[in-house]
Amino acid sequence: MAGRRPKAPEDRRDVVARIRLTRAEQRAIQQRAVEAGVTFADYVRETAMGRKPRAKPAKAKAIEDVFYELGRIANNLAQLEAATGDETYRPWAVYVGKEMVERLTDRADLASVLMSHVEAVNGIGHLINSLARRANSGKEIDDAERDEALTILKDVLAPIHKAVAKGAKGREPEGKPGGPEGSDAL
Repeated sequence: MAGRRPKAPEDRRDVVARIRLTRAEQRAIQQRAVEAGVTFADYVRETAMGRKPRAKPAKAKAIEDVFYELGRIANNLAQLEAATGDETYRPWAVYVGKEMVERLTDRADLASVLMSHVEAVNGIGHLINSLARRANSGKEIDDAERDEALTILKDVLAPIHKAVAKGAKGREPEGKPGGPEGSDAL
């Protein structure tokens, strides 16, 4: 599975700084962070260092969000395979966590497609996660439920799959969109 590269030890943020705030102060800082388009922690860190917090451009954030979601989905699919012993999940985990990620890498031209589908990818991520949680707690996942979730996953990823398959030259993909059986079309 593709994952985040580990940071060098000197770049890891491993120190926790606790400060006390009133609720009004916390809300005011949170509001400023939202207005700046950054997280609460990033806002506090940047302003404490005397810098003005800068939000990531929407395109970069969309790409980062989709990569995060794909990694999460792939991890949950691998957990489903391990918990259920059902090898149906393995090709999906490879497709989502390796093939899709590799083909999306360095494809900033697809930012608008990713931006328009990030919520759907997040939604299917929640569904796959709920199945993994259930399987990890020993509850059975029946074949119909598995198949329905994988069909939804395929449908959600189909527009991204198609955009990746078109490539920079704008040619149409060959084969079926999305999923392990159509992964060669990427």
